[in-house]
Amino acid sequence: MASRQTILPELRELFRKLGYDGVTIARISEATGLGKASLYHHFPQGKEQMAREVLMLVDQAVEEHFIAPLKANGSPKQKLTNMAKVVEDFYDCGNKGCLIEGLTLGDANELFQELIGASIEGWIQAIAEVGIEAGLSKRIARERAENILIAIQGALVLSRALGNRALFKRVIREIPSMLLGS
Repeated sequence: MASRQTILPELRELFRKLGYDGVTIARISEATGLGKASLYHHFPQGKEQMAREVLMLVDQAVEEHFIAPLKANGSPKQKLTNMAKVVEDFYDCGNKGCLIEGLTLGDANELFQELIGASIEGWIQAIAEVGIEAGLSKRIARERAENILIAIQGALVLSRALGNRALFKRVIREIPSMLLGS
């Protein structure tokens, strides 16, 4: 029998591709090969519990992969470059959509806003701390960190909409200068 740990990555991809409203128990069953009873055995509260656990998995990934490089040793520029590389790999050069997008639409926004907001806030704060380390004021560092996440998320949407992954790659490449200046 499949474990929760083997099911969660498949659920993450379903929610990433279809959003909360587009994912049904039937689709989950088809993707995982598990029947309804098995799914409810692992997730007694159903789809909402599945999405919450996927978000906790993503929050852990943000902490381990996006924030950790920002807290590692190195110059501010190197920290940002390392984070940018991880972001590029995580989103497969812009080929993979953002899970946050699908879990903040409709009813899902109310259900998951607190979890998603906390994860994003942690990422923004970690980027801002690198800016402060580089000599920026708290306000400027915060604004630029927010702009970096806006650029990443916007580039994901535009890259998919226009079928042009170069847009995403350009934004990723520009992350250090977006925070630190030219």
